[in-house]
Amino acid sequence: MMKKDNIEPRLLTTQQVAKYMNIPLSTIYAMVQRKQIPFKRFGTKSIRFDRHAIDKWIDEQYSKSYHMN
Repeated sequence: MMKKDNIEPRLLTTQQVAKYMNIPLSTIYAMVQRKQIPFKRFGTKSIRFDRHAIDKWIDEQYSKSYHMN
């Protein structure tokens, strides 16, 4: 996700977060609809994902799955 000038964007698009997490875009949209993933809505259509919030959320998902086993 590096840009030419080596600045990583903090806010990711839906397509970028799908690629970042290596899951289908349709899964991201479904998770947003069910409010299962942290996101911010800008206006009526623009959705962005804070990279830091996504990383924290991923870590929490791992923790939950390990506590269940």
